[in-house]
Amino acid sequence: MNQYNFGTEDDNNPFSDFLEASPQAAYYSYSGDWGSPRQSQYYQNQFSNIYNQYLGSLGGMLRQGIMPNSTENTFANFLGDYDFDRSYNEMPPSMRGDFTSMFNPRTRQIYF
Repeated sequence: MNQYNFGTEDDNNPFSDFLEASPQAAYYSYSGDWGSPRQSQYYQNQFSNIYNQYLGSLGGMLRQGIMPNSTENTFANFLGDYDFDRSYNEMPPSMRGDFTSMFNPRTRQIYF
């Protein structure tokens, strides 16, 4: 269960319906979970990639013959289970925008 789970459809909660109708709102509501400023900058541009992962997980269920439950397999629930820190830390440094030159200052060679 995540902090943005506003209930099931049986509750007739308009907020859960809004988050499913506007996946961008659900995604950006998790901006506090993105971690460091560098991670936040990275995740600001990753909505389509993460939404595609969600759609892929739904497609995988359908291929296995499992009917996704509309109240449990929502994008907001997917984001609640998504580990932003682990996903970011498993990427190679070059994909995160980290380069060794950021941590090692350049030295100048002075030839006499």
